[in-house]
Amino acid sequence: MLASYRQDYIGEFVISETKWSGGRKQQRREWIDNAITNEHISSRAAVIAGEVNDEQFNHRILEMHNGGLLGSKKLQTYGTAQVAKNMKLDFAVDTLIENIKPLLDDKYLSNTIVYTSARNCLANPGKFYLIPNNPNLSAPALALYLAAFDGHQEIYLLGYNKETPCSINNWASQISEVIKAYSEVTFTLVGIKSNMFQEWLDCINTKSLTYQEFIGHCDV
Repeated sequence: MLASYRQDYIGEFVISETKWSGGRKQQRREWIDNAITNEHISSRAAVIAGEVNDEQFNHRILEMHNGGLLGSKKLQTYGTAQVAKNMKLDFAVDTLIENIKPLLDDKYLSNTIVYTSARNCLANPGKFYLIPNNPNLSAPALALYLAAFDGHQEIYLLGYNKETPCSINNWASQISEVIKAYSEVTFTLVGIKSNMFQEWLDCINTKSLTYQEFIGHCDV
């Protein structure tokens, strides 16, 4: 993976139709503009992969996070569609329509930007936003990628550990790929350090905090 940023992204072509005619494949392509301008104050984000540590920290309190004086520590929130079912995020992501459909049915989209695949965007015009550059990643890795893509310099990972539910076998390695690609970003793993994957901790741009330390550090 190579680091890329929204400030350099104008949009991209996606394949809207593929058909075979006379033994030849024909494709129709459609241009999708970058419709997002993300202006953040603190360059800080919290990315939530799941609710496995809810008994230690209720991440829903981040819905009301103000970030101290003049919002200098304010966190934009990113997460998977599964997390978005139970809290209001700034940005949610998933490529499976069965996971994002409940957000559409609940009119969740009025307060949250939901990213998904080109296929889901084209099937639901005006509802969802295209995941930039179409990286082949699991939902937890996509949420982390989007936070880095948006230019945040400090990213806090909540619900990321050995117990995080994910159907993609190599999802932990995908997290490492994102962390290594965005080498100028500081990724902070929040929770019990012994429950984190060692390959994450070995990255030179990661550190760890307990939940209590995170609460004080980010003025939660």
